[in-house]
Amino acid sequence: AEHAFNNRGHVSDTAENRVADLHAMFADPEVAAILATIGGDHSCQLLPLIDWELIRDNPKIFMGFSDITVLNVAIRARTGLVTFNGPGLLTDWAEFPDMPAFSRENALRAIRTPEPMGDLAPSAWWTEEFLDWATGEDATRLRTRTPATGWRWLREGSAEGPLIGGCLESLQHLRGTPWWPHMTGALLFLETSEERPSPEDIDGMLMDYENMGVFDQITGLIFARPYGYSDDDKARLHEIIVERTARFGFPVLADTDTGHTTPLQTLPLGCNAILDSATNRFAITEAAVR
Repeated sequence: AEHAFNNRGHVSDTAENRVADLHAMFADPEVAAILATIGGDHSCQLLPLIDWELIRDNPKIFMGFSDITVLNVAIRARTGLVTFNGPGLLTDWAEFPDMPAFSRENALRAIRTPEPMGDLAPSAWWTEEFLDWATGEDATRLRTRTPATGWRWLREGSAEGPLIGGCLESLQHLRGTPWWPHMTGALLFLETSEERPSPEDIDGMLMDYENMGVFDQITGLIFARPYGYSDDDKARLHEIIVERTARFGFPVLADTDTGHTTPLQTLPLGCNAILDSATNRFAITEAAVR
């Protein structure tokens, strides 16, 4: 992209130039997939400037996570295209010495095969260790890996619906806008960023969703393994999720590999999925690509 290496301090370039790059990539018939380099905080600046008809008429694979949630969800809402909550170029794709097999296999499974991804499975390990890119420390060794304990059902049950969601803090930018996603009948997946919002902060955000009627609309909730949390913080978070959703009764699956920890499970926004605690099942039952 023409402006990808520019730097304007807290953003890479003006919103106009970033949108120009996005439009150019969607319009280019030689481009099959658009992978976000990383997240940030300001994808919301692009939304009023995007030509949604251009994107709708030139469907591509579009993948990213964190702040890219804003674009993933908005593209889905305004064009009906499937987008992918998946690895960023500078995170899993560039992991030293190789991209984690779990991240690679699941991303390729989502975008290369015109068949449903089928049953998903938890990773055997995870990491959130930070090795500094600026000093080159990230290219010296593998990050420390922690054995994973699998998914956790905070509320049992079964549910089905199209997947929608992403980073909780990023979704806050879309509330009350024309780009807020269609939630009726959906399976909502949420995750938290490296900013580590406290369980109490998340309680407030989830209360917003309750007040907005989101929990009346969705069929189930998936909440990723939180980044940077102690065991006590995670236990408190899970208590809050259960308390906040208690009167709605939908199933809640937690500790999935769909957040800011590595490796990352790619999820196709808009594709039908199933949750079933009785069989410990989380499955994608609709193809994401043709």
